[in-house]
Order: sequence, then structure tokens, then C-alpha cells
Amino acid sequence: MLPPPHRLRDRRDFERIYQLKQAHHGKLLVLWLAPQETPQPSRIGIVVSKRLSKRAVDRNRLKRQWRRVCRMLLPQVAVGWDMIVVVRQAALNVSDSECRTELTQLMATAGVIAMPGITEEVFYEGGPHWGDLLINVLLGFTIICLPLTAGAIVRALWLRYRITNRRITVIGGWRGRDRSDVIYSEITKVVTVPRGWGAYGDMVVTLKDGSRLEMRAIPRFREIYEFISEKLSPAAKSVSGAIGS
Repeated sequence: MLPPPHRLRDRRDFERIYQLKQAHHGKLLVLWLAPQETPQPSRIGIVVSKRLSKRAVDRNRLKRQWRRVCRMLLPQVAVGWDMIVVVRQAALNVSDSECRTELTQLMATAGVIAMPGITEEVFYEGGPHWGDLLINVLLGFTIICLPLTAGAIVRALWLRYRITNRRITVIGGWRGRDRSDVIYSEITKVVTVPRGWGAYGDMVVTLKDGSRLEMRAIPRFREIYEFISEKLSPAAKSVSGAIGS
């Protein structure tokens, strides 16, 4: 069991974390997290759904296993975070060591713990291409396109991308409250749509769990896609193909 100060129990806390949409996807789990309003010892909740196993004995075994793993990592976890560990199908029959390795990596990616000796190199960090805003502002002079203009203004104000050698991070939504982090091993396909005569473009990243991450008006479009493509598995690279395919 986790020590009482580190247990996340209240349904309202779970809802608050999910609403923030700050998720980190791994093979064995999805880590959701949110900063606490007043920094306290970090709390963790474990979620094992019936879709993973219909047998209560299996679900309880997994919960105990992930609580053990989380308890081992508590001394390394920074204060001030609430986290949800959503266990995935691939975790049905794996060792504590494998669970701990992936959870440690995702927590390090989220900035909850530090991993000495592992560096993260940033390839691109910034907002959407200015051409997206310009074109949609011009379209705004026709009333029918006003929603497109509003969307472009929101993207220009709060949408931010961070592409590194370890992950893709997208921060967006109203006032930048939504955040998604994806590691390359979880990507199964990338669909690309060039826009602005190739100066920028859109990408739709599909993950192993079937969820999708949309990236609109990415600048340096070809460079960034080539960089991402190099990090994909051979299977994901094959189905993704060239730009615009």
C-alpha cells in the first residue's frame, strides 16, 4: 500500500487531473498528472479498468503491483504533484522491474523526478507558423469563416510545440491548459498535410492505444517531419510514408 499522505482517493481530484489533459503515454501505462494548488506530498492513484481484465483477482493483483512500484519511487518524486497511473493491457504479465523502468521514464519526461545522465535535446520549440494566423484572419472578413479565424487566434496565443530527441510535447487549449507528451515508441503512424505551399503543415499522430494527437500549422514542416520520422519504428515509418501521403 502507499502511505496515506501519498494516496489519491477523492473522485474530484481524479476529475481535475483528467480535465487538465496532461498525459504521458507509455507501453505499460498512461501517466496523468496535475500540479497541486498548494504543494504537499505528491499523491498517486492507480486505475485498472474492467476492459483490461474481467477477473477482479487480476485487477487487484495489478493494483498491488503498481502500488509497490510507486512506493519504491516515492523518495525520488518531487512534492506538489497529483498523478494517476492508468494501467494498460501490455502490463498484464510483466515484472515489477519493467513497470518501474517505464514509470520512472515517464515521470522523468514529465519533470516529476530527475534522471542523472539522461539528456534531452530540443530540436524545435515554439508556436504555430504565422501563415496560419494570417490566412485565417483574411478569411475572417467573410462571416462564414469567423470560427476558423477564432481558432487560429487561439492557436497563435496558446499553442506551443516542443520536439526533442525523446518526445513530442503539445501544449494548447484555452490559455494553454492542455498538455500531451508522446514518446516515439508509442507512435504507430504519422499523417502529414502540407499547407501554405509547403511552408508549414499539419500532422496527425496515431498512438498504439488508438488515440490521436493533432498538430496544426507546424513551421519548418519538412525538417520536423524528417526528424520525427527518424525516431519512429520501422513499421511506423513504413505506414507513415512521405509528406502528404
